[in-house]
Amino acid sequence: MPEPELRFAGTLESFFYERVAQGKTGSSLPAEVGAYVVHMLADHVRRTSVAGRTSGPLALQYLAAREQQGTRRAQALRAVGDRALFIAGVVPHSVDRGPVDLRYVRSIGTSAYRQIGEPRVFHVLAATFEAAAEAISEATDSCPDGDLLGLYERWQKYGDPRDEKRLGAAGVVLVRGRRSDEMH
Repeated sequence: MPEPELRFAGTLESFFYERVAQGKTGSSLPAEVGAYVVHMLADHVRRTSVAGRTSGPLALQYLAAREQQGTRRAQALRAVGDRALFIAGVVPHSVDRGPVDLRYVRSIGTSAYRQIGEPRVFHVLAATFEAAAEAISEATDSCPDGDLLGLYERWQKYGDPRDEKRLGAAGVVLVRGRRSDEMH
């Protein structure tokens, strides 16, 4: 029996559902992770201060969450995981200017989700964190389809492996070596 299709009409959830479902990575996510990502994105749009720079360091938020007990601990760890997932998927280049890198943000998010006992979706999310971040990136990417030059310029500037994969999938052959921003 096929799984029922979940649709939202005229909401942020419906917008993100369509965007995630249309993406190559989003369509291959486990159903519960895809649904979680859709709702998390809609929630972050409604509450923009959650992932902003005014939120304080992610590592300190993670340490404070681990010190909580019971339900408060699970909620705090979820907030850390969600923030890390949002950063990794929507604004991965924001960490380029800071003392931590994207691998660090991903590891904090994965660890936070892994420490939440129930529901099971958080363990699945921890195991598929990078794929979920990629699905979010595909759904929220500001580089319009067909703008290969813009995508290439962004890859030159940041060297993001996700942009490299997208360029390769579009048939662009990238030559390893010095990027133009590193030339003298």
